[in-house]
This record gives sequence, C-alpha cells and structure tokens, in this order.
Amino acid sequence: MSTIDYSTLGNLRLAAMIENEVRAILADQASIRNSGALLFAGDVAGIGSKVMRMRYANWGAATPFATATDGGEVSEATLTPSTVDITVGRSALRYDISDLAAMTGLGMDIDPFSLAQKMAMSAEARINGIITATFAAASNSVGTSGVDMSVDDFYDAMFQLESESNNGDFYCILHPQQLSDLRDSLRSESNNALAFSPATEDMLAIKGQGFAGRFGGVDIFKSSYVTEAAGDKIGAMMSRGGIAYAVGTPRPLAGAGVEIRPAGTPVVIGFQRDESKGLTEVVGHLYCGAAITEDARIVKIVTDA
Repeated sequence: MSTIDYSTLGNLRLAAMIENEVRAILADQASIRNSGALLFAGDVAGIGSKVMRMRYANWGAATPFATATDGGEVSEATLTPSTVDITVGRSALRYDISDLAAMTGLGMDIDPFSLAQKMAMSAEARINGIITATFAAASNSVGTSGVDMSVDDFYDAMFQLESESNNGDFYCILHPQQLSDLRDSLRSESNNALAFSPATEDMLAIKGQGFAGRFGGVDIFKSSYVTEAAGDKIGAMMSRGGIAYAVGTPRPLAGAGVEIRPAGTPVVIGFQRDESKGLTEVVGHLYCGAAITEDARIVKIVTDA
C-alpha cells in the first residue's frame, strides 16, 4: 500500500481541481476541431502503430448518368479507393511550481484555475498549429504572394471548391491579418449585398471562441497559428472532411503518479513531486497528427502577412 504524505495529498487535490477546468476550457477553445470542417480519424492507442490509416472512396467529380440503349450493357464507372496516413506525434509542456511560490504567490496567479487555463489553451493552440500546418500541402491555391487578401480571393476559393463538385457547407480558416484584410476589402465594395455577419455571443457559445462570422454562406474561423511562409500567410477554405486528425491516448500505468485525463480531450496532465528541490512538476502531454484527406476538398489561400 502506497503512503499518502502531505505533498501527495496536495497533488491529488490540485489534480481534482484542475480536471474540470481543463475540460471546460478545451471545449470552449476547440472551435476549429468542432467546426465540422475536420474529420476525426480515431485514436492510435492499441493499434500497434503511431500512423492512423484512413480509407475513403475517392469519388472524384460526380459522374453523370448517360444515355443507354435498351438491353445494352452499361459501362462501369471508375471508383478508386484511396488512403491517407496520419502520423501522431508528441507535444508537451511543463511547469515547475515551487512550494515557496505556491505559498506566497510571489505576485503571480499561481492557482489551479490559472494553471488549467494555461495548459488547456496551450494544448488547443498546438492542435490548431498541427492542423493549419497541413494547408501548405494543398495543390489548389488562390491569392497572390505579397498582396493583401481580398473578397475576390474568397470567391475564387469558393469557385474552386464548387468546380470540384464539392457540396454542402464550406469552412474557411484564416490568420487574423487575412481576416482583417478581407474585411477591409469588403468595406471598399459599393455593393451592400456583400455583408459580413460577425459572430454573436450565441454563435460563439456554439461554435467556439475562434469563430469569426459568416460571409457568402461560409463559416469563417480565425487562428493566429496559421502558417507563415516567405512573408505570406497560408489560410484555407475547405468542404467537410478536407482535413482529418488523429490523437493518441496513453494508457494509465501502475505507479505512474498522480495524473488527470479530462474526458473528451486529447490531453494528459501529470504531477510529479521533486522533494530535493521542494517543487511539483506539472507536465502536459498531447499526442496528435493531421493530414489532408482529398486534395479536391481544400484550397489554400496565400496572401501577404
């Protein structure tokens, strides 16, 4: 039977207080993952590989019915099943909280809520970065390097998706600078029909804090983690399932110490006591990967940073 001393009791109490906060904050921040634009490919735990292989039909452009003679044989339409590999990697974040800092505060907000908030927001930011880093690999592209984003770029992206027979809802993920340039472009238009519908409090409650609003029937999300390359920002517009992501959930190990696993999140936070230094190490772990599923479902938007 393990001994529960003062420090362990403190860690258990800290873990219990943080768990609910992490779950709530992640649910609020996970706007891109919850947007409908992404497919969740699954969890690599127990599959024997860090690579999640996702299979899809690869229908391509819609094949129309053709005239057929009565009693004549119908030619077979081509259907090429495809796969996409999603490699899950490890990301981590560690805070060391000394006993003296915890007792005195040292002028800082050292409390369970603040710690949970930092961990959760950092985790979601990392997931957003992993997702948006895939945009650069898209073959279809609109926008001009070194030129601010415009409403024409937005419509060009919609046209490319529609030309590939994409149906249903479209989603756009932009850097805040791209979003600002798009709004400036809209304000310069004389046609009042080009109206941007900004997010309301009710929409934010449903779609998450990254939701910026709607334009042209497209849900727009903003992320400061959109990739920058050669002085340009690389946002994207996609139909549902243009990108898929996978996670990994480590299995609990006997004797691993105090840890929390907030339900419904890909985050594991462990607590480890270092008595020789009089501090508690708080380490967050995240296992996640993302990849483009079908190239026809996504258009990257390359504009000046």
